[in-house]
Amino acid sequence: MSRKFDLDARAERMQRKEEPFRLHGKLRSVHFLRGVMSRASMSLPAFYYFLGTAQAAEDMDASGDLPSRVSQSYLEFSTLNSLSLNCRKVFDHAAKPDLTGGNFGRLSDGVLEEHAHYWSERGSSTFEDAHRALVFLREFFREYARTDTDLLKAPGRLHKRIGLLKQHADRTAAHLSLQEYELELLDMMHVVAALVIVGEVIRSFDAPSMGSDYFNDIDAASLAAASRTFPSMRDFRLLGHVKVDQQARAYWRMYQYESIPRFFDQLEFALG
Repeated sequence: MSRKFDLDARAERMQRKEEPFRLHGKLRSVHFLRGVMSRASMSLPAFYYFLGTAQAAEDMDASGDLPSRVSQSYLEFSTLNSLSLNCRKVFDHAAKPDLTGGNFGRLSDGVLEEHAHYWSERGSSTFEDAHRALVFLREFFREYARTDTDLLKAPGRLHKRIGLLKQHADRTAAHLSLQEYELELLDMMHVVAALVIVGEVIRSFDAPSMGSDYFNDIDAASLAAASRTFPSMRDFRLLGHVKVDQQARAYWRMYQYESIPRFFDQLEFALG
């Protein structure tokens, strides 16, 4: 088969010939949350590589080593965009695409019950616990899957930080420049930690076989991986003071007694 024929065949297969397939009900709910868990997992290495580039920038400028400087600039650019695009995707407020936080926040009670039955059949959790966790997640996305304008005007600190990252992802100029932008390292830390907590709620029901240390292990491995690229980076663990499975369980079990924004605003202090 010639390369040209192979390209033409692939292009033909990928052309839209009918209405796009839409997910509905429980399927949409399940697949959206799996995507959130995946993005939470990938946000940890992105955060540590960004941290490594930030700490190495001055040394690499002073060294005059152009290949090292190119590597540092590329990783700074790509990891920051990875973090902001993950944030925008998870907290997308739009109603039209299937898999958005806005759509999950609008799920009916009936769909949540179907999803809870599905989760309770996958592991050792009860229907009642699965349903309680899903109601918590629906409230979480109702709170945070909003427009950047609404988020930036909200009183909560996590609201504002999600709004800043969504705004970064949406502004073309930010993707073309490494100049100063209205983001601080603590903004990224807070949003990544919130994603991890939500990802752990999902993992504990949808993928219990991965184990309760799943996110803490990824946190440790991500720091180790970034340290190999940037040996001088400080030994800082984002989740070093947080047992993720215990924190996530406390949130979905206790949120009736404390507002979700208060839980997640306090999370930045739990990071130490």
